[in-house]
Amino acid sequence: MSGSDGGDAETLSSSIGIIGVLALLVGNAISVPIFVLPGPLAGAAGPALVLAIVLAAIPASFVVLYNALLGSAMPVAGGLYVYISRLTAPYWGFLVPFTIPLVAWASLLITATGFAEYTRIFVDVPSTLLVYVLLAFVLFVNLIGLRVVAQVQLVFFAGLVLALLTFIVPGATAVDAANYAPFFPDYGAFGLAVVALFYPFLGFGLLVELGEEIDEPERTIPLVLGLGIGIVALFYVALIAVLVGVVPYTELGNEADLALAASRFLPWWGEYVVAAGAVFAVVTTVNTTLLVFSRTLMRASRDGILPASLSRIHPRFDTPHYAVALLGVPPFLLVPIANEIVGLSVFIGLASLTAYFFCAIGLWNLPREFPAHYANAPFKLRRYRGLLLAVLGGALATGAFWVVTLLQQPIVGVVLVGWFVVAYGYYRYRLSKTDRIETYRTMTSLDRHERVDGDTGERSGD
Repeated sequence: MSGSDGGDAETLSSSIGIIGVLALLVGNAISVPIFVLPGPLAGAAGPALVLAIVLAAIPASFVVLYNALLGSAMPVAGGLYVYISRLTAPYWGFLVPFTIPLVAWASLLITATGFAEYTRIFVDVPSTLLVYVLLAFVLFVNLIGLRVVAQVQLVFFAGLVLALLTFIVPGATAVDAANYAPFFPDYGAFGLAVVALFYPFLGFGLLVELGEEIDEPERTIPLVLGLGIGIVALFYVALIAVLVGVVPYTELGNEADLALAASRFLPWWGEYVVAAGAVFAVVTTVNTTLLVFSRTLMRASRDGILPASLSRIHPRFDTPHYAVALLGVPPFLLVPIANEIVGLSVFIGLASLTAYFFCAIGLWNLPREFPAHYANAPFKLRRYRGLLLAVLGGALATGAFWVVTLLQQPIVGVVLVGWFVVAYGYYRYRLSKTDRIETYRTMTSLDRHERVDGDTGERSGD
């Protein structure tokens, strides 16, 4: 079938090199969740939180693999939506941009809460005011453009790494082994922690959403993903091991507990260094939250399945400003629920891993649907060996997440399924307002600038 030629689509210019991309990626992953989640989670799960972060890295590794393989073969803007709609099915792809606003709002609320908790260590300002200040700052920065975001990210990323090393290195010498017992005080809380701690790893989806804005994406994406997962996993495990090793888990339970732990083994200034790192992490997180998700909405709008205004690019700043506004404005109205960070984190983790499962199915279909892209990819696996194992591994991880969530926080699973039902109704409505055949063709084809010789943008026969 013939696809749209993409002649009318506005494209974003390539502008970020490997150093900027690595800072964006790692800064987005080593971010506010790792500062605000360990305290509340450790207060219930205990020292077993160290094992929980290790287990959370398993599905995260599958996500990195999917991103590396697909990003190497098909670097596009709005990658996750494109991969699922083109390689799995249009409706399952549509669920990505339709659910993204909920995920983005939850992410912004979590990071804003962390920002308020740690900033109050420095100044006695009402938490609500700090939340609004942060949301306004992030909305402004993302409206004025990606290059500015990358520059801001590099500065705050350096401060973030310095703060983490200040906590981890001396903290490793202050660990009391007695604090690791009992290791499993609550198995249910431990399982829920695994799901919640998947959220901090979601920064690795950044690269496939910014495909057309990265220099040499076919090679940069796999390389940066490989470096990034190693850096992030090392920091996460070390940080949590120090936290639960320095402070008994019965004394934990608050968002700012890393600063509390730092005060146990560092001089008076240690608490402030860690708090500063948390503030830096908040900024790196919220910068990229809007940056990534707005590109996905932009691409779905290009396809005609979302309102056309979401694909408009600002003539001066070269940003999808309407999409950024959709993601950045509603959180101002949702501030009252910002303190439910564990439930919000579980929702984000479950929704995201479900999307990546459909992405894995798309990865399996890639050699058949777009054989030239698969053949030309610098990084790929053999279909009936590596790809098959990747799909099965992702399926098992996704199933485990659903079981744990339904047992521990069933409301999260119910809300997500209900949202999928609402999405189907809206999807059918959008189709009724368009030429269904043409819309289907568009949602299963690549834009002209994304094609390679040997692929016509058509689906091959099954």
